[in-house]
Order: sequence, then structure tokens, then C-alpha cells
Amino acid sequence: MAEQQFFFGVHGVIADRGRLLILRRAAAMTYQPGAWDLPGGHLALGEDFVECLRREVDEETGLRVEIDRLLGMHKAIAEPYIQAIYACTPSGHADLIRLRANEHDDSRWVTPVELKLAGGLIPYLAAISGRGMLDYVGSD
Repeated sequence: MAEQQFFFGVHGVIADRGRLLILRRAAAMTYQPGAWDLPGGHLALGEDFVECLRREVDEETGLRVEIDRLLGMHKAIAEPYIQAIYACTPSGHADLIRLRANEHDDSRWVTPVELKLAGGLIPYLAAISGRGMLDYVGSD
């Protein structure tokens, strides 16, 4: 079997008061525009997972977060993409979200049940939600 090159992403489940933060991808995004996503992004060369996640969350939302623990990994079936999913909590005011218009055009705080009913989720988010990886959020 031939080896394949993979992209690696790091995403944060930012939980506050039994809800988690989701972002809607802007229409200008080439991959899955309009889909709901978690804050996060691709790992840069020389960056560790925690540095990447803190940078991406800050860039995408303006929030500072405490990274609590690794929730798990996700491998996309048909794409060369692996994601590390971390549990996070805001370290400041979670209501002050500042989006980058070219990346995301809306944000919402939702319970895991609301997320499952929302529809329009980016594929990995639908998969990890379906596996119960986010259910701990509602147990606060």
C-alpha cells in the first residue's frame, strides 16, 4: 500500500454553561461554505497542538481559552485529513466573539442536542457529534 500525505487539524470544543461554540463558514470559503464548524484549523510547521489551537481560536473568535484535555481524534474517511479535538473553556468573556468575515459569518452557543438537530454541519463535526464525543458538554 502506498503512503499518503495527510493534513492535520486541531479543533476546540469551547464549552461554557452547558453550551458549545459553533461557527458558520463564510460563503467565500472553498471547502464547505455555509457549514457549521468548530473553531480551529491546520497545524503549522514548528507549532505544537496547543499553540495551534490557541492561535486559531484567537484568530477566528478573539477568545482566549484554557485547553482542558484531548477528547479524541477523527480521521476523515475519504480525505487525507486527521483532526485532534480538544475540550476548552473560555478564560475571559465568552460573549465577546469577534469573527473574521472572510472565514465565518455567524456564531452560536448550542447544547449538544441542539447541535445534532441543527443540520448543515461540516462532515467531521457531524461524525464526532454522532459518536457522542461532545455529549460531556451538557453534563455541567
